[in-house]
Formats: sequence, structure tokens, C-alpha cells
Amino acid sequence: MKTLTIFSAALLSAGVLMADAALAETTRAEVIAQLSQARDSGELARLNSEDTAAFLRTNTVSTKTRAQVLAELKQAQESGELALLNSDDSAASLRIATPSTTTRAQVLAELKRAQNAGEINHLGNNVPPATPSAALVAGRKAAVRSE
Repeated sequence: MKTLTIFSAALLSAGVLMADAALAETTRAEVIAQLSQARDSGELARLNSEDTAAFLRTNTVSTKTRAQVLAELKQAQESGELALLNSDDSAASLRIATPSTTTRAQVLAELKRAQNAGEINHLGNNVPPATPSAALVAGRKAAVRSE
């Protein structure tokens, strides 16, 4: 146990000495210059911000003019997209009417096929449309009788 304690103390001391050596390589003037540069670039403000991810973002320059942005805003207001984005209803975008790519005849043909296959009877009741085969049912009955 003593050996482990001595080894741990020696390891800890070595770590502290290495950290001191790394810190000693940076002068006070360099630290002040780095601080000033971080302050000027806005990096320090991002790190101290309440927005926890602000330091991850980089400063970007817009590629659009003010007129282009205002035109996009007006278009979004007129189309209702802006109201949709600001809505408290999170599912509102799912209910937007979109033109169908399927014709009425195709829908009716699909309905007829589903009715003939027996799929319509099973909608909403979590029962698969396929029924077990007669051999499978007979095998289960025989297994139950033999027990």
C-alpha cells in the first residue's frame, strides 16, 4: 500500500511540474496579447455568452443585399410561410395542401385491389392481413393436445 501511495505522489508531482513548464513557456505579454486579440475578434464575448453554442459559430458575411432579404421576407409573408414558421402548431406544415401526383382512377384501382386482398378490413386494428395457413394451425393444435 505504501508503494502505491508513494508512486501516486510521484506521478502527481511530475504532472504538476510538466504543467508548470508548459505555462512558463507563455509570457505575461503573450497572454495579454492573446486576451486582447480574443476581445477584439469577439471570441471572448462568444465564450462568455449565455448562448452555449455561440463559440462554435464562426463570423460569416452575408452574400445577399438588404433588398434581397426584404424581398424574401415579403414573399414568405405573402405565401403564409412566415406565419407557418411562427405558429405554435408544430404539425401545421404537415397539413399544407399539396397537389397529388396520383389520378383519381389510380386511387380507385388501388382501393379495389386492397379490398380484394382483404387489407381494408384490417386497417387500424393492428392485425396483419395474412392469416396463418391451415397446416400451421393444425400443427399448433396437435402440439397443444400432446402436452
